[in-house]
Amino acid sequence: MVSSGESVLRYSALLLGSIGVLVDTFDLQRRAFNAAFAANDLDWAWSTEEYAELSRVIGGHARIQHYADSMDHEVDASAIYDSKIDAFGTALEGGVSLRPGISDLIAEARRCDVKIACVSAEDKRQVALILRALGRDLDPSVFDYIGDGSKAARPKPEPAIYRDALRALNVDAGAALAIEDTPEGAASAVDAGIDTFAYPGPGMEDRTFEGVIGVGTPSLDLLHSAEPTA
Repeated sequence: MVSSGESVLRYSALLLGSIGVLVDTFDLQRRAFNAAFAANDLDWAWSTEEYAELSRVIGGHARIQHYADSMDHEVDASAIYDSKIDAFGTALEGGVSLRPGISDLIAEARRCDVKIACVSAEDKRQVALILRALGRDLDPSVFDYIGDGSKAARPKPEPAIYRDALRALNVDAGAALAIEDTPEGAASAVDAGIDTFAYPGPGMEDRTFEGVIGVGTPSLDLLHSAEPTA
């Protein structure tokens, strides 16, 4: 940990950019989609590699519709997506854990009176499911702002959800640090003028994160900067 004698607080807000920053949801999501396809009598089955590529399409409903269009297949994307939410909830019944480094980062932000936000643009139901599944690992009351798709005028990579978070927190972009797990999420934060650190999730390791201040597992040092010397 950085001591107060060696560093100064660099940011006044920590913006955790998605449920994928909090929890490794990649395979849970993929299996939930496949369960939804089976429940709707579709013979689709997304492999790990296929789902990584499809993750470039932001939003589960849009992802389903995109895939259906690519297959020239007419479907009720809304009904399939509702089934996917149900399957995702079932997959989370055993609980989940925070990704490495996130618990310590949140604790350090609280210790330093840094505002904390979950800046997800996902469906509100998914955000609620993840926060409930984390149980004792994370008390949702630590968040000063919890985002979801209903608060975003446009989905990521557009910066709308980040601008909403900054307004709600009453924080300037230059005083905030964002953590994002996908290039699209990172682009959203960068476009909002926020320093952004990339914490790639599964399937994202070989992709490029443009404009970020660093890539890897977040450490406590991210919230601090060295004191100027004479």
